[in-house]
Amino acid sequence: MQDALFKNLLHKAAGYQIISHGQEIDKGYKPDVVLKSEDDYIIMECDTGTTRKAYIGGMVKAAKYLSGNRKGIAVFVIEEKDNTTVTQIHSHLIPYFEWIKPLTNLKAVYLISVKAYCPVDKPLEIFTADFLNQAKAILRVTI
Repeated sequence: MQDALFKNLLHKAAGYQIISHGQEIDKGYKPDVVLKSEDDYIIMECDTGTTRKAYIGGMVKAAKYLSGNRKGIAVFVIEEKDNTTVTQIHSHLIPYFEWIKPLTNLKAVYLISVKAYCPVDKPLEIFTADFLNQAKAILRVTI
């Protein structure tokens, strides 16, 4: 999925509003889409690449941003390829998520394929049963 198309989709989560479509939200940090509800954030990235380092970097940047009063989740929407599937990226991120937990208010990382997230140019609403059934999650037990 092209970057501009992803940024302009009508991303939804009950009680949240989109506050950024790729704009800088912190010095040097421009996630694709950010939704907010008070101090709770949903940071979304859509990636078509196959570099696993990019997913680690995206998670670390989200974790750094979600500190102090800010808390939330990261959602990676993945254009799956033979060597880059949701399952592969999920298992690759788990040890890094465990390592970074004490430093952040990042509550969870969700990974979902482009096809599952946006079946007919209409994205799934985040946190709904459809979204949760399609996404793989790395969850934090306590915050």
